[in-house]
Amino acid sequence: MFETGNTTTSQMSQRELALRFLSRTRGELGQMRACLPDTKLPIEPLAMAHLERMVARISSAAEAFGFPEIAVIAGAIELLSQAGNGRSTVRERLELSTRLAAQLTGLEVHLEFELAEREGAQINGDIPHFLAKGDGPRRA
Repeated sequence: MFETGNTTTSQMSQRELALRFLSRTRGELGQMRACLPDTKLPIEPLAMAHLERMVARISSAAEAFGFPEIAVIAGAIELLSQAGNGRSTVRERLELSTRLAAQLTGLEVHLEFELAEREGAQINGDIPHFLAKGDGPRRA
C-alpha cells in the first residue's frame, strides 16, 4: 500500500536530501557542543567518544552529498577526538577542548554557508529567471 503522506528518502531528490543532511547536522552541532565542557574544565573521555561517533557519521555523509569542506572539518574533529583518547593530563584535555571548540565553530560556519546557498537557490528557483537576474523590463 502506498501512502502519499509518507516521505521516505527514496522519494526525495538529491537536493532535498542534501538540505535535510545540512539541517540535521545543524541540529547535531548543538549536541556536539554539549560534549565540550566549560572553558575551565577538561573534556571527559566518554564525551570525546560520543563526539567522535557523531562526526564520523557526519564526515562520511558530507562526502557522499558533495560537501568536501564539511567532510574535512568533521574528519579533523574525529581525528582530534581519537588522538585525545590517549591524553591523560588535565592540561592536555583542556587544550583539546579548545581545539575541538574551534573546529566546531569552523564546521558551523560551513554549515551555515551551505544552508544559505541551498535556501537561496530554492528561493531563486521559485522566481522567474528574468526577475532573479534583474533583467526584467525597464521603465523609462
